[in-house]
Amino acid sequence: MRDRAQRLAKIRRSLPILFLLLSVVPSKAAELKPETLRAWDEYVRIANADMAERKGGRKSFLWVDESPETQRRVQNRELVIINHDPRKVPQGLIHDWLGAMFVPNASLDQVMWVLNNYSRYTEIYKPLIRKTSVIEEAGDTVKLNLVAAQKAFSVTAAVETDEEIITARPTPDRVCMTANAFRIQEIANYGQPSEHAFPEARRPGYVWRAYIVQRLEQRDGGVYVELETISLSRGIPVEVRWLIKPLTDDLPRKMMTDILEETRTAVERQQN
Repeated sequence: MRDRAQRLAKIRRSLPILFLLLSVVPSKAAELKPETLRAWDEYVRIANADMAERKGGRKSFLWVDESPETQRRVQNRELVIINHDPRKVPQGLIHDWLGAMFVPNASLDQVMWVLNNYSRYTEIYKPLIRKTSVIEEAGDTVKLNLVAAQKAFSVTAAVETDEEIITARPTPDRVCMTANAFRIQEIANYGQPSEHAFPEARRPGYVWRAYIVQRLEQRDGGVYVELETISLSRGIPVEVRWLIKPLTDDLPRKMMTDILEETRTAVERQQN
């Protein structure tokens, strides 16, 4: 806790520099290079291979089952969140976060009702999710348009995405979901009269690609929920890494914590 407080204090002391960086970066376009995209595609391929092994029974279906201690913590209603150090790829970074929770006295269908209730996302996941609409729905595949915004130190970053969500139910008590953002549009000056989409040639590159994996299993008197978020961004310049890295650590953790807690709260409201 003390280390975290010291990091946050350092960020606050450096706010003038931070605001300067955030105002300068969008003016310097970050181009997504072919070699960066190849590294991303390979990372996602490995993530999908891992998912296939879990669905096929060649690995434990849930990540929490790989550690009795992690399973115990989750069963005691703790949110367990880990992150892999950002993987450096040519001209970019891959960020990989994994979170798990347990919803006691819930059924798989109750949790899925929350996750599939896209029209209520702006209520359930407020203020992160600002807009959702279904573009197309066919069988187990849904294409969704979504606007998300996150505020930190009076600076709001926003993106509009088109996502393809695929749901698989390998057994009656298990669900796997993947969400691939096949279009990401970064938004400048979100919520202001001057709000506009960044031109492709001048994108800041905060989020180039995003991929989400969810695993759910009903057992032990409730439902385990695992959420993995994988994203690709521009690299952080070495000279400002000491300043930016605390933000890349703290903000994604808070976002994942909020999403898991809000999902559990929405399920529990159904039960009351």
